[in-house]
Amino acid sequence: MARSELGLRLEAARKKAGKTQSDIAEAKIFGLTKLREIETGVRAEPGDVWTLCRFYEVGPDEAKELIHLADMAKSEAFWEDSRDAVPGWFDLYLACERYCSKLSYWHPELVPGILQMPGYARAASDTSGTSDPAIIRKRLAVLDQRRRAMLEREDRNVEIVLGPGTFESQLGSAEAMTEQREALTAFNKLPGIDIRVIPRRSDIHPGMTARFTLMDFPDDRRPSVVYLEALTGARYLEGKRHVSAYRQAFAKIRSVSIPIEEYT
Repeated sequence: MARSELGLRLEAARKKAGKTQSDIAEAKIFGLTKLREIETGVRAEPGDVWTLCRFYEVGPDEAKELIHLADMAKSEAFWEDSRDAVPGWFDLYLACERYCSKLSYWHPELVPGILQMPGYARAASDTSGTSDPAIIRKRLAVLDQRRRAMLEREDRNVEIVLGPGTFESQLGSAEAMTEQREALTAFNKLPGIDIRVIPRRSDIHPGMTARFTLMDFPDDRRPSVVYLEALTGARYLEGKRHVSAYRQAFAKIRSVSIPIEEYT
């Protein structure tokens, strides 16, 4: 995933700089074969990325992000660390969310960010330990952009299963919880969105030991990936055995759930 995202972003940087692949070869930066391997996600070395960033005149902040992606690409499963109001590790997730053709989300207690209403989202943001109004405003703005982007897509396919704890705990005011519940019910009526809840009494299921998001993509340039989020970072699993295990787990979790309209 990191190599694929890196290749796509370097390809975009090249085009933004007005360069063709032949220009890179003629400048003796890299041969065409190597450049194509980089842009298609076959290979990624930090030194090569740094060289291309200089040639494309990429800004220092973006160059740092791209080199960081190259470092992460060395491992099948990797961590990114939290650094800011909108954590650095979340940049890759946002790209995945933006381009995925199917998103399958399971959490025992929390509505996914793409469907959070402002009151609920503000309270959820407080759970991360920050009370800085500027940071919270920035996070809410990003959530709003994500929600709009997802809802405006005609090709979206979103499957969400929530645990009963989602509605047992109160995030924010009672009014915020009511607004969030009503919004989820409304979202569930939209094409391509399926929101379900685990009943209070249910069979044992794999979701009791893990919360996760599984994302599939419409082409082979980005592999399916499992996203696991923790307090200070996130992990991405893209190995076939990982993806297969989580796909089976989600199917089992969904099988013991009910439509949100039926949950009382």
